[in-house]
Formats: sequence, C-alpha cells, structure tokens
Amino acid sequence: MPHLPRIALVVAAILAILLIVPLAYVLLPAGRAAVAQQTEASHLPSTNGTTTGDTPQAAAIPGVEAKTHLRYHTRTCAASTPCLTVASETVGKDAAAVVFSTASSAARQCVAYVYRKDGHWHFLDAVCGLPDQLSPQVAHDAIVHVPGNCANVRNGASLTARVVACLKDGSTVHVDAGPTYADGRLWWHEPQGWIAHDFLTD
Repeated sequence: MPHLPRIALVVAAILAILLIVPLAYVLLPAGRAAVAQQTEASHLPSTNGTTTGDTPQAAAIPGVEAKTHLRYHTRTCAASTPCLTVASETVGKDAAAVVFSTASSAARQCVAYVYRKDGHWHFLDAVCGLPDQLSPQVAHDAIVHVPGNCANVRNGASLTARVVACLKDGSTVHVDAGPTYADGRLWWHEPQGWIAHDFLTD
C-alpha cells in the first residue's frame, strides 16, 4: 500500500469537510431552518433609539388624561364620545405647550405644559377650559396672578437676568414668544421681557 504524505491527508480532510457541509445543508431540513433563523435574526430592526416618551406630546398625554379622565386617541373620536386629540403644539427652547381638544359638546380644550431636562420630556401642569380661556399661550393675552405683590419681568429667561419691570396682580400681558425652560421653571416672553410661568397661572 503506497504511503501518502501527511500534507495530502490534511488537504483531503479539508476538502471532505468543504463538500460535506453544503451537502448536509441541502439534504437536512433542520440545517436549512437553523440558517434561515440566524439570517432572519440578523436582519431584525433595532429597537434602540428615541422612544415615544421622548416627545412633548407623549409627555403631555398622561398628565392631561389624569386631569380630564378622558382617553387620548391618535385619530378623530367616535361620534358623541369625548376623548383627547392633539389640536396644536408650540415648541420653544426645552419647553412646549401642547393643546388638546376634548371633542366634547362644550368644545373645551386643555393645554399641557412640558419641559425637557436631562434629555427627556416631563409633564409640568395643564389648564382646561374654553379655547379663549387657555393661558398662557403664544399670541394670547395672559393675566398676572401674584396677590398682594408684583411679578418680575426680566431681560432674559433666567432668575439671574436683570429685572426690567414688576407687574401688579391682575395686569394683562400679551405673550409673544416662549415657552423656555431655564433655572427649573418655564418662562414666557411679553413685550417688556421674560416672566415666569408660575405668575401667569392660577
């Protein structure tokens, strides 16, 4: 019997493996299924990234649902069934005002105020009423609420910004910009400067 060199045996073994593996894939259904599962898994979309909770609307919805006891719908509400739908949204610097329609016979709306901190949106508060009663909002008038005192108006949206005016309780201001989140609070701009959100809500 002829003596084969060791290298020839190694090459023959490698060739046998290369031929057997594809043959097993073709002949054995289990092999095809395993490969198919691996391929499918490798093409699954990633679930990482921005979540729905990282938007002003998503942060506002739970707070308004709790306040109104109505459910939010992404589409129009069923006939004669009150529910919440988004009517409009004003996004400022790290803050937003989201207006919801309640689809009720009284045509009431709610505006939710949210702010962004550490990369995430958070619910602050909400006001509900007839559309002309929702305040503060950009392009609407707002009433200053500081019983027995006055509200500082500053030249910037910051507690360290210079005070340029002090508005008495009951004063009417016209909000022309905002909202902005800074120094742990929301701010709105009126013709003289920036005023804190807390001074414009009951």
